[in-house]
Amino acid sequence: MSWTIGYQLQSRPYVVEAILGRGGFGITYKARHLEHNQHFVIKTPLDYLKQDQKYGEYLRRFQKEGEKLKRLCKYPHPHIVQVIDFFTETENPCLVMEYIPGENLYDFVKRQGALTETQAVKVIRQIGDALNFMHQAELVHRDATPLNI
Repeated sequence: MSWTIGYQLQSRPYVVEAILGRGGFGITYKARHLEHNQHFVIKTPLDYLKQDQKYGEYLRRFQKEGEKLKRLCKYPHPHIVQVIDFFTETENPCLVMEYIPGENLYDFVKRQGALTETQAVKVIRQIGDALNFMHQAELVHRDATPLNI
């Protein structure tokens, strides 16, 4: 079940404030922590995947990578969003990450036009550094696109 705006999680003190995005496998929400009054991002698999024969495999991979990301964030990296928590809500695994306001690289380029050479080199270096850090931790970013940067 997708959560609606205003849904208050039962297992953690978060309330859903917006849907940030929906991909082929997951849905991403902007949520507010009720005790700290801070915004976070919560990512959870899409409901329709439960009908797929490979859902158990996908769920195990989601959980395994969520737990790896949480451990990885014990060593913060300046270009990787921090994972705050990993839990289950109404039988759905939930990955809680820091919320970074602003726009993604895709929207920035769409609004501003092409990056200058200097900007492009800076962004490419940051992406490469972050991906290298993840690969050293045996993690693969399966969706490194301008929409997620």
